[in-house]
Order: sequence, then structure tokens, then C-alpha cells
Amino acid sequence: MPNAHTEKKLFRNLPLKSTKFYYKYIASSKYDKLLYVESLNENFFIKIIDKNNHLLFKADKITRPTNVKIIQDAIQDFIQINKLSVLSSNVISKKNHLKKKSIYQKDIFFYKNYKTKNDCEIEIGFGSGRHLLHIAKKNPNKEFIGIEIHKPSIEQLLKQCKIQDITNISVLDYDARTFMQILSSNSIDKIYIHFPVPWDKKPHRRVISKSFLDESIRVLKKNGSLELRTDSENYFKYSKDLFLSLKKCNLVIRKNNNDIISSKYEDRWKKMDKNIYDLYLLNGEISKDKEELYFQEFKKKINFKKIINNFQNKVIKENGYFIHFENIYKINDNSGIIQLSFGSFGRSEHRYIVILNNIPTYLPSSIIPTKENILSDHLIKRFIYE
Repeated sequence: MPNAHTEKKLFRNLPLKSTKFYYKYIASSKYDKLLYVESLNENFFIKIIDKNNHLLFKADKITRPTNVKIIQDAIQDFIQINKLSVLSSNVISKKNHLKKKSIYQKDIFFYKNYKTKNDCEIEIGFGSGRHLLHIAKKNPNKEFIGIEIHKPSIEQLLKQCKIQDITNISVLDYDARTFMQILSSNSIDKIYIHFPVPWDKKPHRRVISKSFLDESIRVLKKNGSLELRTDSENYFKYSKDLFLSLKKCNLVIRKNNNDIISSKYEDRWKKMDKNIYDLYLLNGEISKDKEELYFQEFKKKINFKKIINNFQNKVIKENGYFIHFENIYKINDNSGIIQLSFGSFGRSEHRYIVILNNIPTYLPSSIIPTKENILSDHLIKRFIYE
């Protein structure tokens, strides 16, 4: 990530403007500072850390823009405006253009209540993309959603979609467990989960769980299916028992059955005479429409002075969700920033509550309205208004 080490020196008074950026304010905590930057397309923080004999400027992980070039330019411009001597830096980019986002890659909010006239199938953890590319080419009239968090795998699939001119795939970099919660009921024809990480030592990190299974059945159309393919006997037994715990279950089990296309890992395991297990869960019911969940607006005013005086780094754990108040920053007596994380234990959200003249807002402002996030939000508001 972009960073620069500079001499310690007083900055010019804010706000400041460069040709590309507007540097609005600095918020300070015991540990670091946050420099708020507005650009044409995105607003974000740059983190400034006092290293005793020099300053470190670096990208803020929570608000950083998707394009690294924007952060590089913002750090570089701020350093130049304040005439700071640079000790070391990696923010000088040789490229003078911004990398365009692939048309195939979508934001999580694109799929909120996602509907299509065509049949739609999902592959969770597509890896090299070999299977997803094959079924998408074979079924040009179907829509396919590929979900993956491994960045090189995503880049590889996006590249192949462009090279092969495949237009019926969309790609999402997100946690599948949260993704399922935002889809409409009875909207998906098939869900593929091929060779997920077994997580034998950390089973809570597995994709398949009771809550994931409930959401999968809800989003699947009647006669739709969930297909698990795994080389792990532990994962197979765990999933089989979980499927059979359902009140109604139509389950097909196969062993060492050849799929329409084999991944490079599957090829390797077959050479090692490793068993491959398939579980096909068929959905036999029509689900109720998904309950729409909404965030409440912040009340207009809070007492920031009281909040900063009483602030503690603490974690609040509830049934299925949590809040962690991590840090607090001061801009002035009536303005500052609370850093926190919240939501489900498996997929937490990281945000700031920016309080300007005692009026709070989330940054980034977009939060997926899952049950855990909604409950966390209610509890957060209760605490800051006490």
C-alpha cells in the first residue's frame, strides 16, 4: 500500500486545495492522525503516524479508494503543498492513468434484491474459474455470479471473461455468507460450492453453516439445488449431517463421480487416488419473501465532548453479533471520529462515525443491511446517545 516517510514539520492550516484534492481537516488520537481528503470521485482518510523522528503517511484501510493511484497522488500532493522533505516513499507512480474497473466486476450493492429474467446460478469460491467459464459458455442464456475473495483468482477470471468475450458472468469480491442474506427469495436456480477450504481447525470459518444453509434454501427456487464438491472427508461428513438435520431434505450423495470439467487441484487429487465427494441438496419448497431491513437515521445532535471524555476501547458481545469501539479522534470540542467494528463474528464491518458539530454519520456510509448489522447499529446508537 502507498506510504511515505517525511521529516516532522508543522503543516499549513487546513483546509487546503491542490489541483485534484481538497484536504479538509485532521483528526487526532493518542496513536495517530486521520487526514480527511475529498476528491472528484471518492472521499477518504490518509493515516499519519508520528514515528518520533519522522512522520509516516499511509493509506487508511477502512476508507481507501479502490484505485491505489488516487491514494498515491493524494499523499504526494499533500507532501508537496507542505514542502516536506521525503526520507523514503513508494507513492511516485510510473503510471499516469487510473486503471479502469472491469465491467464484469460488481459492487455488493449491485446484487441487493438482484433479479434477472434469465435463470441465474452462483459459484462460491471459483478458484481458477475453469468450471465457471465452462458452464457460462455452455449456457449463454443463463446468468452466472462468481464469488471469490482471492484477488489473483478474481483477476484471472476477469481477464478470461474479456479474452473469451463471455458476457453472462458477473464477479463479486465479498464474503459469500453475507452475500446470501441480500438476495431475493426464490431467485437462484443453482449454487455451486466446489472444494471449499475445510477449515478443520477453525470450523466457524466454513462457508457452509446452519445459517448459510437456511439462506441458501430461501434464495433457491423450488427444485433448485445446492451442489457441494469436496476432497475433505471431514467436510463431507460435517455437511451431510448438517443437510440431514433439516426438517425436509432431498439429498443425493455421490463418490468419485466425474464432473463436467475438472480443476487443476482435482486433477492432482485424482492422481493421488484421493476420494471426491458430491452432495446435491434439492430444494422442494417456495420461500416467503425476504424481510426488508433498514438502518435508522442518526438523531441530529450528540454530545461529542461527553463521548470523548467517557470513551473506552471495549468489545460488546451479543447473541450472534458484536461491537468493538476501537479508537477516538478529536477535531475540536464538537467534532471528532469514532473508529469501530461491528456485525457478525464471521463477517464484521469496519467503519468510522464522523461527528461534525455534534452531527454523526457513518464513513463509509454504505452498509449491507444484514440482521447482524441492523442489530449492531441499534446498539451503537443506544450507546452514543446515552
